[in-house]
Amino acid sequence: MQPNNTLSLVRAYLNSRDVTLFAKDAEFRFMSQSEPLRGREAIDAILSLLFEEMFSDVRLEPSNFLATEESAVAEFVFHGVNTGPLMGLPPTGKRVVVPMVAVYEVSSSHISGVRLYFDGCSMRRQLGLATAPW
Repeated sequence: MQPNNTLSLVRAYLNSRDVTLFAKDAEFRFMSQSEPLRGREAIDAILSLLFEEMFSDVRLEPSNFLATEESAVAEFVFHGVNTGPLMGLPPTGKRVVVPMVAVYEVSSSHISGVRLYFDGCSMRRQLGLATAPW
């Protein structure tokens, strides 16, 4: 794919969160976790949990993109309100604003892999689940 096509695919995903834009055997890795999620169904399940159960009023605010023929990097801010259980804890009702960076691998007009980086400590502090600044 041309860099513009790679970028268009990633932007389409960020705008729609349509998991059909992922390859059937795609991998999604939260870099704070040891194992990636494998397969479109597993990715759909975790994204549904994140965007529909753990958080409501979710908005992704993209700020920077960089793309090549086979990958794209997106910097964005995640906005949401914690309205569902998170890591076994009850919902806090608090709003979070968390900067994130995702590296998307693209193959055959589909997203084949994602590596998502974010500051989990900052998110926990905003939710009132942690107090130390480090």
